[in-house]
Amino acid sequence: MNLKKQNIINAAYSLFINKGYISSSIQDILDEAGVSKGTFYNYFSSKSECLVAIMESIGSEIRQKRMAAAVGKKVNDPEVLAEQLCIRIQLNQEKNLFTLYESIFYSQDEELKLFSRQTYIAEIEWISSRIIDLFGEKATPYALENAGIIHGSIQQLIHLWRLSSEEELPIEKLADFIIRRLNTTITEQMETGDQFIQKKQLFADTQVEAVSLAALAVQLKSQADLLDEEDADAKQLVIFLAEELTRPKPRRLVCESVLATLANYPAHEKTLVILLEQTWKQLQKL
Repeated sequence: MNLKKQNIINAAYSLFINKGYISSSIQDILDEAGVSKGTFYNYFSSKSECLVAIMESIGSEIRQKRMAAAVGKKVNDPEVLAEQLCIRIQLNQEKNLFTLYESIFYSQDEELKLFSRQTYIAEIEWISSRIIDLFGEKATPYALENAGIIHGSIQQLIHLWRLSSEEELPIEKLADFIIRRLNTTITEQMETGDQFIQKKQLFADTQVEAVSLAALAVQLKSQADLLDEEDADAKQLVIFLAEELTRPKPRRLVCESVLATLANYPAHEKTLVILLEQTWKQLQKL
């Protein structure tokens, strides 16, 4: 990401957390970031767009760390999903996401509310796809509703823990508990056919279709072209990965090594992270 843009995002994030979104003005952001009004409007059209950029940046970081936890491991390993759930919980706490979502709720800004809705859908769809990774296509009819159960259970169990205990939240224990309950529920549903939500996905345009490695290579090259000069190293790695995927027999270990390196870079743009995650899944088939 452009360093000036990232500087503005960092300044706005600090203000929104410490002073509050509603109480923070664009002038406050300019002063905190040490930039001119023209520089701000070169990247953002409004304060709300700046908040969206913050949330997207954190979302990409979460997805990227999830990928880092998964590279080199099997897509159907329940321990991988447990670790990925831990990452979300941990970053939610570290980044004070609850405070930011409260800002969205109280702002009454329709743009922010739409973004919040889209973020929720994306998270549910991601969990749903990982449930299918774990349990196979037979679990598809039950994946969406169980994604909702996981999402809601995590929030409510964290709340109940804080009300009932003064001890620090045991994140790994919580994630393992969620996976055990999921295994019990999905196994029973696949045996009985018991189903509440009839849809397999929320909307027709939210499901990410599995694509070939060759198609992913094309999309990765397109994303590499969009990377800034500050991301020169990442750009070279993305291009290398794309070229490797076009080989008659892509070297899986080489690709996974590149994915692991990219996953530990500063947060990438959302589209690139999604493509890298898709690449990880497709490499499992080699």
